[in-house]
Amino acid sequence: MKKFFILSCLLLIIACAKKENFSPDDNNGAQIASQVSIFESKGNQQQWLLTAQAVDFADLTNATLKNPILLLKQNGQDSARITGDTGIFDYGNKRVTVEGNAQINSLSEQTVITAPRFFYDIDADRAWSDQKTIITRGSAKTIARGGIETDSKLTKIELKNQTTRLPQDKRELTTHP
Repeated sequence: MKKFFILSCLLLIIACAKKENFSPDDNNGAQIASQVSIFESKGNQQQWLLTAQAVDFADLTNATLKNPILLLKQNGQDSARITGDTGIFDYGNKRVTVEGNAQINSLSEQTVITAPRFFYDIDADRAWSDQKTIITRGSAKTIARGGIETDSKLTKIELKNQTTRLPQDKRELTTHP
């Protein structure tokens, strides 16, 4: 009997110390995965790569993203990176929304674009914002009060309702790697 009691206590201690197993049934339908990558390839080259620290797949139409990073590519090379605190990947519309400290970093143009949120339409290869957006290159800043629209190359950016702060000196326009 004493062995049975000690064995029972040991099993109870082990059961209490063991990490709780995640089950979607236990968490109101949540289907969470960590360190997730989603991508699309054409002609053996990635077109874009979406990674997130955690993804909730519970909704059948959208995935909710924690700390998403959307890497856009052109001709096999990284062209821009869109980051934020949270995001949504809409499966049916093939659209990614990134918000909360949202930022686009152009890797080829040395330009940083910030806004409350950005959208990216995968099929149209189009990124845009619909709120006040700040574009910074060197010391030059442009504010698009109505947002921006661009492609994944970020070489042509359409500004909506803009103001620009011009540099005091042309040397401010040069970028330093």
